[in-house]
Amino acid sequence: MDSSISAHFTLFESDFINMILDNYNQIETANSKAPIFMVASGTILIEHIIFDFEKETTKVAMLKL
Repeated sequence: MDSSISAHFTLFESDFINMILDNYNQIETANSKAPIFMVASGTILIEHIIFDFEKETTKVAMLKL
């Protein structure tokens, strides 16, 4: 996944928990020589582990983008 200030991008439809297909045309990224065409928008969930070094504990968290 590539992320920027206002949008996050993934190539995999299976990453989405919901998705709306649409024609968003070409979008600009930091690499102007590699055009990207967005064809859907939606929500993805990312599960990650948070490790507390002081307490030496871990917990699983879910990030919604």
